[in-house]
Amino acid sequence: MPYLQRRDLKLYYEAYGEGPPFLFISETACHGEVWKPFQVPEFSRDHRVIIYDQRGTGRTDKPSAEYSTKTLADDAAALLEHLGAEQAVVYGHSMGGRVAQLIALDYPRMVKKLILASSGAAHTSRGIPLKMCVELVEKGYEKYARDHALRIGFTEKFISEQPQRVEEFLKIRLANLPPLESYLLHVMARQAHDTADRLKDIRMPTLVMVGDDEAKTTSDISHWASAEILVRAIPHAKLVVVPDSGHYYFFAKPEATHRAIRDFLEEP
Repeated sequence: MPYLQRRDLKLYYEAYGEGPPFLFISETACHGEVWKPFQVPEFSRDHRVIIYDQRGTGRTDKPSAEYSTKTLADDAAALLEHLGAEQAVVYGHSMGGRVAQLIALDYPRMVKKLILASSGAAHTSRGIPLKMCVELVEKGYEKYARDHALRIGFTEKFISEQPQRVEEFLKIRLANLPPLESYLLHVMARQAHDTADRLKDIRMPTLVMVGDDEAKTTSDISHWASAEILVRAIPHAKLVVVPDSGHYYFFAKPEATHRAIRDFLEEP
Protein backbone atom coordinates (compact mmCIF):
# COMPACT_ATOMS: atom_id res chain seq x y z
CA MET A 1 0.00 0.00 0.00
CA PRO A 2 1.34 3.49 -0.83
CA TYR A 3 2.57 5.54 2.11
CA LEU A 4 4.55 8.73 2.42
CA GLN A 5 6.93 8.56 5.36
CA ARG A 6 6.89 11.87 7.21
CA ARG A 7 9.04 12.64 10.22
CA ASP A 8 6.39 11.63 12.72
CA LEU A 9 3.96 9.47 10.76
CA LYS A 10 3.21 7.32 7.73
CA LEU A 11 0.65 9.05 5.49
CA TYR A 12 -1.60 6.77 3.42
CA TYR A 13 -2.62 7.88 -0.08
CA GLU A 14 -3.98 6.59 -3.37
CA ALA A 15 -3.70 8.02 -6.90
CA TYR A 16 -5.87 7.33 -9.94
CA GLY A 17 -5.68 8.29 -13.61
CA GLU A 18 -3.34 10.51 -15.58
CA GLY A 19 -3.28 14.22 -16.31
CA PRO A 20 -3.13 17.39 -14.24
CA PRO A 21 -3.07 16.60 -10.49
CA PHE A 22 -6.30 16.95 -8.52
CA LEU A 23 -6.11 16.63 -4.71
CA PHE A 24 -9.19 16.01 -2.55
CA ILE A 25 -9.07 16.85 1.17
CA SER A 26 -11.79 15.53 3.47
CA GLU A 27 -13.69 17.14 6.34
CA THR A 28 -13.00 16.99 10.07
CA ALA A 29 -11.40 13.66 11.04
CA CYS A 30 -12.56 12.00 7.80
CA HIS A 31 -10.62 9.50 5.67
CA GLY A 32 -10.29 9.65 1.89
CA GLU A 33 -12.72 6.84 1.07
CA VAL A 34 -15.63 9.30 0.71
CA TRP A 35 -14.28 10.40 -2.69
CA LYS A 36 -14.34 6.94 -4.27
CA PRO A 37 -18.03 6.56 -5.20
CA PHE A 38 -18.23 9.62 -7.47
CA GLN A 39 -15.24 11.99 -7.57
CA VAL A 40 -12.51 9.43 -8.29
CA PRO A 41 -14.26 7.87 -11.32
CA GLU A 42 -15.37 11.25 -12.66
CA PHE A 43 -12.13 13.20 -12.49
CA SER A 44 -9.63 10.36 -13.01
CA ARG A 45 -10.86 10.32 -16.63
CA ASP A 46 -8.65 13.32 -17.35
CA HIS A 47 -6.79 14.10 -14.11
CA ARG A 48 -4.42 12.39 -11.73
CA VAL A 49 -6.74 12.19 -8.74
CA ILE A 50 -5.05 12.01 -5.33
CA ILE A 51 -6.94 11.04 -2.19
CA TYR A 52 -5.43 10.39 1.21
CA ASP A 53 -6.10 9.82 4.90
CA GLN A 54 -5.12 12.85 6.94
CA ARG A 55 -3.12 12.29 10.10
CA GLY A 56 -5.30 10.76 12.78
CA THR A 57 -7.65 9.12 10.25
CA GLY A 58 -8.00 5.94 8.20
CA ARG A 59 -4.78 4.05 7.53
CA THR A 60 -2.52 7.00 8.36
CA ASP A 61 -0.77 7.05 11.73
CA LYS A 62 -2.54 8.71 14.66
CA PRO A 63 0.04 10.49 16.80
CA SER A 64 -1.12 11.59 20.22
CA ALA A 65 -0.06 15.21 19.92
CA GLU A 66 -1.58 18.60 19.17
CA TYR A 67 -2.85 18.97 15.61
CA SER A 68 -3.26 22.18 13.65
CA THR A 69 -4.53 23.00 10.19
CA LYS A 70 -0.98 24.21 9.49
CA THR A 71 0.36 20.74 10.28
CA LEU A 72 -2.31 19.14 8.09
CA ALA A 73 -1.47 21.55 5.27
CA ASP A 74 2.22 20.72 5.60
CA ASP A 75 1.32 17.01 5.30
CA ALA A 76 -0.71 17.63 2.14
CA ALA A 77 1.98 19.80 0.56
CA ALA A 78 4.59 17.14 1.32
CA LEU A 79 2.38 14.58 -0.41
CA LEU A 80 2.05 16.76 -3.51
CA GLU A 81 5.82 17.28 -3.49
CA HIS A 82 6.40 13.54 -3.10
CA LEU A 83 4.19 12.81 -6.10
CA GLY A 84 5.64 15.58 -8.26
CA ALA A 85 2.20 17.13 -8.36
CA GLU A 86 2.84 20.86 -8.53
CA GLN A 87 0.12 23.16 -9.90
CA ALA A 88 -2.64 20.90 -8.63
CA VAL A 89 -6.33 21.56 -8.44
CA VAL A 90 -6.99 21.41 -4.68
CA TYR A 91 -10.51 20.66 -3.44
CA GLY A 92 -11.06 20.96 0.30
CA HIS A 93 -14.37 20.07 1.90
CA SER A 94 -15.35 21.68 5.22
CA MET A 95 -12.27 21.52 7.48
CA GLY A 96 -10.43 20.23 4.43
CA GLY A 97 -11.11 23.63 2.89
CA ARG A 98 -9.36 25.28 5.80
CA VAL A 99 -6.36 23.04 5.16
CA ALA A 100 -6.57 23.88 1.45
CA GLN A 101 -6.46 27.62 2.22
CA LEU A 102 -3.14 27.18 3.99
CA ILE A 103 -1.70 25.12 1.15
CA ALA A 104 -2.66 27.95 -1.22
CA LEU A 105 -1.18 30.59 1.10
CA ASP A 106 1.99 28.82 2.26
CA TYR A 107 2.72 26.72 -0.83
CA PRO A 108 1.27 28.75 -3.71
CA ARG A 109 3.38 27.05 -6.38
CA MET A 110 1.62 23.78 -5.54
CA VAL A 111 -1.88 25.10 -6.32
CA LYS A 112 -3.22 26.06 -9.75
CA LYS A 113 -6.89 26.32 -8.80
CA LEU A 114 -8.58 26.19 -5.40
CA ILE A 115 -12.02 24.82 -4.53
CA LEU A 116 -13.38 25.55 -1.04
CA ALA A 117 -16.49 23.47 -0.43
CA SER A 118 -18.63 24.35 2.60
CA SER A 119 -15.63 25.77 4.38
CA GLY A 120 -14.71 28.92 6.26
CA ALA A 121 -11.95 31.19 7.50
CA ALA A 122 -12.46 31.12 11.27
CA HIS A 123 -14.71 30.12 14.14
CA THR A 124 -15.70 32.48 16.91
CA SER A 125 -14.95 29.98 19.68
CA ARG A 126 -11.98 27.74 20.39
CA GLY A 127 -11.60 24.37 22.01
CA ILE A 128 -14.21 21.60 21.94
CA PRO A 129 -17.72 23.09 21.63
CA LEU A 130 -19.82 22.57 24.76
CA LYS A 131 -22.78 21.20 22.78
CA MET A 132 -20.52 18.57 21.26
CA CYS A 133 -19.21 17.56 24.68
CA VAL A 134 -22.75 17.13 26.04
CA GLU A 135 -23.90 15.08 23.05
CA LEU A 136 -20.81 12.88 23.14
CA VAL A 137 -21.54 12.06 26.78
CA GLU A 138 -25.26 11.53 26.23
CA LYS A 139 -25.08 9.54 22.99
CA GLY A 140 -21.62 8.03 22.89
CA TYR A 141 -19.09 8.66 20.12
CA GLU A 142 -20.49 6.42 17.36
CA LYS A 143 -24.11 7.56 17.70
CA TYR A 144 -23.02 11.18 17.93
CA ALA A 145 -20.99 10.80 14.71
CA ARG A 146 -23.95 9.26 12.89
CA ASP A 147 -26.50 11.80 14.16
CA HIS A 148 -24.20 14.72 13.34
CA ALA A 149 -23.60 13.46 9.79
CA LEU A 150 -27.34 13.11 9.25
CA ARG A 151 -28.17 16.50 10.78
CA ILE A 152 -25.76 18.51 8.65
CA GLY A 153 -25.34 16.26 5.66
CA PHE A 154 -28.66 15.98 3.86
CA THR A 155 -31.94 17.79 3.44
CA GLU A 156 -34.98 16.30 5.15
CA LYS A 157 -36.45 15.64 1.71
CA PHE A 158 -33.41 13.68 0.60
CA ILE A 159 -33.40 11.61 3.80
CA SER A 160 -37.08 10.71 3.34
CA GLU A 161 -36.89 10.03 -0.40
CA GLN A 162 -33.44 8.44 -0.65
CA PRO A 163 -32.90 6.49 2.61
CA GLN A 164 -30.80 3.81 0.91
CA ARG A 165 -28.40 6.38 -0.51
CA VAL A 166 -28.12 8.05 2.88
CA GLU A 167 -27.24 4.73 4.47
CA GLU A 168 -24.76 4.03 1.70
CA PHE A 169 -22.94 7.26 2.48
CA LEU A 170 -23.05 6.76 6.24
CA LYS A 171 -21.58 3.29 5.82
CA ILE A 172 -18.60 4.81 4.02
CA ARG A 173 -18.25 7.93 6.17
CA LEU A 174 -18.50 6.13 9.51
CA ALA A 175 -16.34 3.15 8.60
CA ASN A 176 -13.04 3.04 10.42
CA LEU A 177 -13.84 5.99 12.68
CA PRO A 178 -10.68 7.42 14.22
CA PRO A 179 -10.15 7.07 17.96
CA LEU A 180 -12.08 9.66 19.94
CA GLU A 181 -8.81 11.36 20.90
CA SER A 182 -7.90 11.83 17.21
CA TYR A 183 -11.37 13.15 16.44
CA LEU A 184 -11.16 15.74 19.22
CA LEU A 185 -7.65 16.75 18.14
CA HIS A 186 -9.09 17.48 14.69
CA VAL A 187 -11.97 19.45 16.21
CA MET A 188 -9.62 21.60 18.26
CA ALA A 189 -7.45 22.23 15.19
CA ARG A 190 -10.53 23.26 13.22
CA GLN A 191 -11.75 25.63 15.93
CA ALA A 192 -8.31 27.25 16.24
CA HIS A 193 -7.93 27.84 12.49
CA ASP A 194 -7.99 31.51 11.47
CA THR A 195 -7.10 32.75 8.00
CA ALA A 196 -9.50 35.72 8.01
CA ASP A 197 -6.72 38.29 7.66
CA ARG A 198 -4.89 36.29 4.97
CA LEU A 199 -7.70 35.53 2.53
CA LYS A 200 -6.84 38.63 0.48
CA ASP A 201 -3.50 36.99 -0.33
CA ILE A 202 -5.02 33.96 -2.08
CA ARG A 203 -4.22 34.75 -5.72
CA MET A 204 -5.14 31.64 -7.68
CA PRO A 205 -8.65 31.22 -9.15
CA THR A 206 -10.98 30.11 -6.34
CA LEU A 207 -14.37 28.46 -6.40
CA VAL A 208 -16.45 28.58 -3.22
CA MET A 209 -19.26 26.02 -2.99
CA VAL A 210 -22.07 25.59 -0.47
CA GLY A 211 -25.36 23.73 -0.26
CA ASP A 212 -28.49 25.88 -0.14
CA ASP A 213 -29.60 24.05 3.04
CA GLU A 214 -26.44 25.02 4.91
CA ALA A 215 -27.73 28.23 6.43
CA LYS A 216 -28.70 26.24 9.53
CA THR A 217 -25.91 25.71 11.99
CA THR A 218 -24.87 23.29 14.68
CA SER A 219 -21.94 25.46 15.77
CA ASP A 220 -21.07 29.13 16.13
CA ILE A 221 -21.31 29.99 12.42
CA SER A 222 -23.12 28.36 9.51
CA HIS A 223 -21.41 27.06 6.40
CA TRP A 224 -23.52 29.51 4.39
CA ALA A 225 -22.27 32.52 6.38
CA SER A 226 -18.71 31.22 6.18
CA ALA A 227 -18.97 30.83 2.39
CA GLU A 228 -20.12 34.43 2.06
CA ILE A 229 -17.10 35.61 4.05
CA LEU A 230 -14.75 33.65 1.78
CA VAL A 231 -16.30 35.06 -1.40
CA ARG A 232 -16.09 38.64 -0.15
CA ALA A 233 -12.49 38.36 1.02
CA ILE A 234 -10.76 36.23 -1.62
CA PRO A 235 -9.95 38.26 -4.76
CA HIS A 236 -12.11 37.24 -7.71
CA ALA A 237 -13.60 34.22 -5.89
CA LYS A 238 -16.70 32.70 -7.47
CA LEU A 239 -19.65 31.31 -5.50
CA VAL A 240 -21.75 28.32 -6.55
CA VAL A 241 -24.76 27.28 -4.46
CA VAL A 242 -25.81 23.66 -4.95
CA PRO A 243 -29.62 23.49 -4.86
CA ASP A 244 -31.57 21.27 -2.46
CA SER A 245 -28.39 20.21 -0.69
CA GLY A 246 -26.86 19.89 2.74
CA HIS A 247 -23.19 19.39 3.58
CA TYR A 248 -22.63 16.25 1.50
CA TYR A 249 -23.71 17.44 -1.94
CA PHE A 250 -20.62 15.83 -3.45
CA PHE A 251 -22.38 12.53 -2.70
CA ALA A 252 -26.07 13.46 -2.80
CA LYS A 253 -25.81 15.68 -5.91
CA PRO A 254 -22.68 14.53 -7.74
CA GLU A 255 -23.90 15.66 -11.18
CA ALA A 256 -24.48 19.26 -10.05
CA THR A 257 -21.24 19.22 -8.06
CA HIS A 258 -19.19 17.93 -10.96
CA ARG A 259 -20.79 20.32 -13.44
CA ALA A 260 -19.85 23.30 -11.25
CA ILE A 261 -16.29 22.00 -10.89
CA ARG A 262 -15.94 21.29 -14.62
CA ASP A 263 -17.19 24.77 -15.49
CA PHE A 264 -14.67 26.27 -13.09
CA LEU A 265 -11.79 24.17 -14.44
CA GLU A 266 -12.58 25.28 -17.99
CA GLU A 267 -12.31 28.95 -17.08
CA PRO A 268 -8.99 30.62 -17.97
